[in-house]
Amino acid sequence: MAALEEEASSAEEDAVAAALESNDEACSIAAWYDAHKNLTFKTILVPLPSNVVAWLRSDGPCVLPRTKYGARATARTQNRDDDCELSDSDDDGAAPHFPAVEAEIDAAIAAVGGSAFVKLNWSAPKDAAWLGSLECATAGDAFALLAASSLVKDDAARALNVVLAVRRFVSVEPSREFRCFVLDGRLVAACQRRVDTVFRDLSEESTISEMRARLRAFFDRSLSLPTHCVVDVVIERRATYLVDVNVAAQRTDPLLFEWADVLALRRSDGTGPRPPSQTFELRVVEASDAVRASALSSFRAPLDVAAIADAGGLDELIRRSRLDDSPSSASSSASSYGGVD
Repeated sequence: MAALEEEASSAEEDAVAAALESNDEACSIAAWYDAHKNLTFKTILVPLPSNVVAWLRSDGPCVLPRTKYGARATARTQNRDDDCELSDSDDDGAAPHFPAVEAEIDAAIAAVGGSAFVKLNWSAPKDAAWLGSLECATAGDAFALLAASSLVKDDAARALNVVLAVRRFVSVEPSREFRCFVLDGRLVAACQRRVDTVFRDLSEESTISEMRARLRAFFDRSLSLPTHCVVDVVIERRATYLVDVNVAAQRTDPLLFEWADVLALRRSDGTGPRPPSQTFELRVVEASDAVRASALSSFRAPLDVAAIADAGGLDELIRRSRLDDSPSSASSSASSYGGVD
């Protein structure tokens, strides 16, 4: 009997792992960009060959590849007191060289307008903001950000086919950026993306009503999104843009929510999922005492949170939330600080 139970448990774990892997790939920009290119910022996808992926996955000092134009960021790293010492040395024996990929990246940056924001399949190198800017004018700038980012290294380690997304660099109004939570194909919750600021206009009922209506209209259209995902959007005067698609998992920061809160909104009652056009919970920072730490501080995740992230996505979150709601639970689950783009 025990053997049968163990076999069934193993089969269930394999099924969950397969489903999560499929969901990860569905949230990769390589999977969703083509279907939504009219709703997002111009992007050129550059497949990365095995030698570049090996460089991204390697341990040790962050030695930059030799490039034609170098990287503006290297001058800012001289006093950086950690293990990431960027160098664009001309020493042929120390620095790798990827001329074909460099040419593709430079061409892609030119194609999107000469100024780009780069990311891998899921994550942008926001944890490399200490370099001074996430804006790239050359392949050298892109390589510097990639080399300095732990998030990018994680992407390179788990992606089946690693791509570099070279995106048009766009300045947007921070008060119009929202993180939206989609479960069972339905929008169930949303919140402001910048949680370290009080935006006064978001305290006005007329503005909130407009934002709610614009988000509802955006998700009511026919989008080809994963069944469970976290979607970042920006609302501009004339249009609403899809910025990114993230995995519905602990490693994605729920910002003004806890993951248990989001899961509780999965169903409006005991009968089934919410229709997309019905009400969803919209949270904003209404007072200075509700301000949270900058999103950049979220890239230092507690080890227990990282372990949950490795264990899986939505299914693991549901399992953990049930355990936390049980009478035997000693404390609530840890907040998620580990985020992706």
